[in-house]
Amino acid sequence: AMNASYSVRASSTCRMSAQGSTWPFRAPSWRIHIQIVVRKYVELASRKLANSNMFSTITTLLTIYALFGDDIRLVATEKSADPIFDSITIVSMSIFTLEIIVCTIGKGGYLFGFFFWLDVMSTLTLLLDITTIAEGIFGDSISDASSQGSGNRGGASQDSAEAGRAARVSRAGTKAGRVVRLIRLVRLMRLLRPTKKLAYQHGDDSAAPGLEIDDFTNHEVEKESAVSKKLSEMTTRRVIMLVLVIMLSLPFFQPTLWGDKLPTSAQHGANVLYRRFSDDMSRFTPWVNDSMREGYLQSKERKVYVDNFFAYVYYHNPFCNDHVPNDASSPKDVLNDLFWLGSSGDWEGASDFFLPRYHGESLDQLNAHWAGQSWFYYQCNLTEAGVQALSTPWNRTSSCVKDSVRGISLVNAWDADLQCPEDLRYQERSVVFPTQLTPQEWDQISFLFVFDRRRGSRMEAMLNTFQTLFICFLLGFGAMTFSRDANTLVLTPIERMITKLNRIRRNPLEAMAIGDEERHKEQQREQGMRKHRNTLKSDDSDVSAVLRQGVIVENRYLAMVRKWVRQAKRLGSSSSSKHVPEPMETVVLEKTIIKIGSLLALGFGEAGAEIIGQNLQGGDSSALNAMIPGRRVEAIFGFCDIRNFTDATEVLQDQVMVFVNRIAGVVHSCINEFFGSPNKNIGDAFLLAWRLSGHSAKKQQRLADMALVSFVKVIAQINKSPLLAEYRNHPKLVKRLPNYRVRMGFGLHSGWAIEGAIGSEFKIDASYLSPNVNMAARLEGFTKQFGVLILLSESLHSLMSEDIADQCRLIDHVKVVGTEEAFELYTIDLDDLALEVDKFHPNPSKQAAYRASRDRQKKKQERWSDDFDMSRLFEQDADIQIMRKKFTVEFYCRFNMAYLNYEAGEWQVAKDMLEVTRFLLATEDGPSAALLRYMRHYDWQAPPSWKNHRILSEK
Repeated sequence: AMNASYSVRASSTCRMSAQGSTWPFRAPSWRIHIQIVVRKYVELASRKLANSNMFSTITTLLTIYALFGDDIRLVATEKSADPIFDSITIVSMSIFTLEIIVCTIGKGGYLFGFFFWLDVMSTLTLLLDITTIAEGIFGDSISDASSQGSGNRGGASQDSAEAGRAARVSRAGTKAGRVVRLIRLVRLMRLLRPTKKLAYQHGDDSAAPGLEIDDFTNHEVEKESAVSKKLSEMTTRRVIMLVLVIMLSLPFFQPTLWGDKLPTSAQHGANVLYRRFSDDMSRFTPWVNDSMREGYLQSKERKVYVDNFFAYVYYHNPFCNDHVPNDASSPKDVLNDLFWLGSSGDWEGASDFFLPRYHGESLDQLNAHWAGQSWFYYQCNLTEAGVQALSTPWNRTSSCVKDSVRGISLVNAWDADLQCPEDLRYQERSVVFPTQLTPQEWDQISFLFVFDRRRGSRMEAMLNTFQTLFICFLLGFGAMTFSRDANTLVLTPIERMITKLNRIRRNPLEAMAIGDEERHKEQQREQGMRKHRNTLKSDDSDVSAVLRQGVIVENRYLAMVRKWVRQAKRLGSSSSSKHVPEPMETVVLEKTIIKIGSLLALGFGEAGAEIIGQNLQGGDSSALNAMIPGRRVEAIFGFCDIRNFTDATEVLQDQVMVFVNRIAGVVHSCINEFFGSPNKNIGDAFLLAWRLSGHSAKKQQRLADMALVSFVKVIAQINKSPLLAEYRNHPKLVKRLPNYRVRMGFGLHSGWAIEGAIGSEFKIDASYLSPNVNMAARLEGFTKQFGVLILLSESLHSLMSEDIADQCRLIDHVKVVGTEEAFELYTIDLDDLALEVDKFHPNPSKQAAYRASRDRQKKKQERWSDDFDMSRLFEQDADIQIMRKKFTVEFYCRFNMAYLNYEAGEWQVAKDMLEVTRFLLATEDGPSAALLRYMRHYDWQAPPSWKNHRILSEK
């Protein structure tokens, strides 16, 4: 059907086009969709491959091979192994080409960028490592002759020019290889450039709220910042360009670039031999008949030629294995050994006289004459194999370089594989031919001397390797040195700021912990500086003691030294007092970020964490969106109120802030210790929350237990605090409120609420909106009616563990105005008047405060553990045991029986029992009195509408 519809549309489009319509032909939508899918898949696969660790490892290893492979080939292998290295090079080029393609597709900004061209150039330079290509470009005259047809020597002028060109190009090829190696080295530096990887691991989902992330998760290593990445890339580029410019420019300052260097002995000897040989052949023409042949061989000129020939051979003696006399040079010091000599062309049989085989001297005579035992240059002894090679008949010499030359190999005796010059790589041989000849002479006959420079090429390969390593070190050290100051002064502080900002983004409440860590580090630095100053002072005192012991005997010298010491101390103290180093702006900014984050955490609290986090996530815009939609959460809400606050405010006046903050310090510290979060400070009251959402049922039970225990600890700390106990003796407070002491009421309830921002763009508060929040405040108000310190609802009581719930007392079953269902009211009995005030302790040092904070965090971690039994606090905590000591089992049994009768409507029985429990303890029991007051209102008879609960009014 799809094909049919497509055909109809295509036919219709063609007809409309034939009628002159301008509607373009459009491809079917399914084809466009497939193209989009394929394109996305290719991009995704390319990005994945480009970022793959395995692919990066392979390309890095191949880059290392590209740097050192050619040197390894020259050092460790012979010419027969070249095809293997060529195959590896071709594979490397293919993988590098694939890398360029996938990076172009999968990495934005790579195409036509700096590193794109660098990779392209590095890949193209691998062509020069393929031996056939390199020899065709940089090869010598033998390479050129080998590439031509058999016996094809061309014109004389052309051959001589090509030979000279080949020599120059071969020398240039060595220099070009070094630059090529540098480009590949730069590629390796880019691949191995160190980057920071994101190694952050999120903690367990059950991590406790309010705990520092360092206590439960691994420390994170942030990924490299955009500024650091950009600056590092720019620094690397500049170092690369600097080194490239230096390496490319240095050859232009070498004299050899502008003129040939001093001719070598090999070149000069070849010219001398050729001129002597050519002149002799023209004069004697020994190939004409035997008499002329004999005349030439017996002539003085032949003797001179043979002597020159042996002088040439001995000077470049390849058989130099003798012991060299001290302070003498020898052919051993040269990296080139003469291994092949021959001639090209045939001047009517003149080549037969090229070798000195008609010399008539024995080996000992030759060595005695030419070895130079007492010369400054010891030429070593020639061996029997060498003399035999030089005496080889011309018709038995080897034909080499595709039959274009004939000659002998001097090293054939110990290296049978070296028969011809082409048996060596072009880098392993040096070709010398005479240059003092005319084109016509070149056509007739020309000499060829080939030197084995394998020792030299191997040394060059090793030196190139060390040079590459040195440049690698130079590039790395240069980039590190250039960026060190920027890293120290700018990038490192910025990345520290980013690390802290990311921690605050994930958990805005962690800003407080970050501030504590920074303050601790500052304290440690100050303590270290203080110790250093004390050490200097002790050293000064030691010097004074030594002076007093009589080291300087004369009093005038002693007085002078003391004067100098006093002046030095004054200068040191004045300089230390006046010279205060100005802090770096980055340090100021970092500390400001910490302070702002801490202020945000303090101001917004846990309810505002979502507001802070969402606004900090949008780093690409400066727009503030504080009025984010609220979200529904399940939580425990606690409300506590300071009793007689109005009277305290009127009496304390401007000191009332200190009074409230001291109480808030006790409340907030105890709440935080048990995983609660302060939400609102409303003058005389505090709203507190324990968020349940996101936690398992077991952890929610743990939070419910902690909520109750935290309020019990608040009551204990308020009554034990030496600072708050001072108000018991405040003259004005005692006069207005006899027997005054700081007391508070507490209400606890659990349920849902909407968490979010309340207010407008001018002012917001992060808090909770819900009837359940109001219920916690109403429960606190009911504590005055029941004469108790804490009231908690049935919903919270049902969340608690059985052991903690058993510590609570059911005191009423009520229905509050505005609610649809009745619920039970519970309290936990506490005699706060039984506690004694702690002895006053001075404020601990900053170091001790930090240790106390860390200990508090460890306690929180232990309490959050599933193995910790919260009910043990009622058995082990001394304050809780003192406050609950007077509440006996008899009291609870009698009250429970009275309450059951009250709830069943048997109010007369309940009245008799409650009157007993009301004063069974040393003080009046508030719940007993409250129930008696309510039943008295109905003359101790349950009303006909009694349904086991009552309507509880606000008063």
